[in-house]
Amino acid sequence: MSTVTLDKKSAITVKVVTMGKGVTNFMREEPLSLSTLLNEVGVSEQMDVRVNGATVEKHHRLADGDQVLIVPRIRGGRA
Repeated sequence: MSTVTLDKKSAITVKVVTMGKGVTNFMREEPLSLSTLLNEVGVSEQMDVRVNGATVEKHHRLADGDQVLIVPRIRGGRA
């Protein structure tokens, strides 16, 4: 007799910290890319995004326990 194992999708939890708005935990099925998460959150191009403190590409695949930091871009100063 053989055992058949069905593939189960695993869920991951990602902490999203949005400056000025607070902290949210997102639980989604893998795979989850940064661009998918940003679309769900409604993040515009006017924001800087870091994953675990590092700048990554939008297609970066997120892992369980990752922290995504979203910060408005700071402008100003003298020309």
